[in-house]
Amino acid sequence: MLYQAVQWNAIKWLLLLLFSCSLVTSVPAEDKRVRLTIPPEQPPDPAWRKGYLKDMQPLKNRPVVVSRKKVKDEIHVVVQNTGATTLEYYATSPERIQLYQEVFRAGLWRKANWDWCGTGKKTSRLAPGQSVKLEVHFFEDERGERMLGAFREAGTKRWGLIVLATEGLTVRHQER
Repeated sequence: MLYQAVQWNAIKWLLLLLFSCSLVTSVPAEDKRVRLTIPPEQPPDPAWRKGYLKDMQPLKNRPVVVSRKKVKDEIHVVVQNTGATTLEYYATSPERIQLYQEVFRAGLWRKANWDWCGTGKKTSRLAPGQSVKLEVHFFEDERGERMLGAFREAGTKRWGLIVLATEGLTVRHQER
């Protein structure tokens, strides 16, 4: 009799385990698009420092992004110089900074393209305490794209990229 009770309890546990596993595994996983929470300020790809920028030193006076606002197909970014030195950047006009593109691949921000054509570009200056509204556009419709701006401390070889805007980044996520 004791043997039958133990056997019956074992069968009940096995059935319960089988039933609960079959519920979990028989339901197909549903693909959902979910916002990725990687901060846009993750450091720029170190590959930017190779090549034509290899002789540059890091910025000591980094400009600060004060605000980002979507306006039609652009992002209007207000950048402020909170340091004591004048900052310079290349632009076709003070609002149209030269852009550097990174794309999100395999879990990392990776160097992609840059607005390399120098025709009509000149040096714009951002004095200490001054702000500027930059109009940032994205190069492609690719998801996971972010645009950076290059700033240099005037009269030095200190140079750096800052993240200006990130386009809606999504990844595949499975929910059960």
